[in-house]
Amino acid sequence: MGVEPRLGAYMLVEVIKPGILVRNNLGMILRASSTVTLIVTEEHNIIVDTALPGESAQIVHALSAQGLSVNDIDYVINTHLHGDHIGNNGLFLKAEFIAHAKEFPARLANVTVIEGEFAVCENVRIIETPGHSYGSISVVVEVPGKSKTYVVAGDALPIRDNYLQWVPPGIHFDPNIALASMETIVTLADIVIPGHDAPFEITKKGK
Repeated sequence: MGVEPRLGAYMLVEVIKPGILVRNNLGMILRASSTVTLIVTEEHNIIVDTALPGESAQIVHALSAQGLSVNDIDYVINTHLHGDHIGNNGLFLKAEFIAHAKEFPARLANVTVIEGEFAVCENVRIIETPGHSYGSISVVVEVPGKSKTYVVAGDALPIRDNYLQWVPPGIHFDPNIALASMETIVTLADIVIPGHDAPFEITKKGK
């Protein structure tokens, strides 16, 4: 899923490692690994979430296909700090990390701790989307010239079925807060990149 340059403004939004969520017949999670998303602007190269340990080769290969290395990444944004979203943070030795203050980001080196809305660079901003965790954040990417907005949602909206069935993430601390964050995401987005599923288009705004 790429976005082509238009009118001289370049922006790429690409899932470079698909997220997965495997459950047994009782609904228990057997394996979960986050989506890894690359955002390239004229100013910065950004990674959102880094999946499980052991998946580094897939990330490195996908970056190489875009003409990038791990050392070309300026920012790593962690939508939250659960293990299946931060497992390859250590690849990005030259990056600045961004995480919410409520996610105990002291465990990260070179981290910018945020609260509230935060502008990463032109056309890329972070919003608070709590519910799955207290410090869950989502990344809003507005594509110049396309009138199209992507929201990289992490586990604030982990799979498409959460949207289609309008149910909160299976793991949450408050269902009403989680649903309010989902409402924010789908109201803003033309395309959602969920934490553990393929990107999907929004066909209706809100519930």
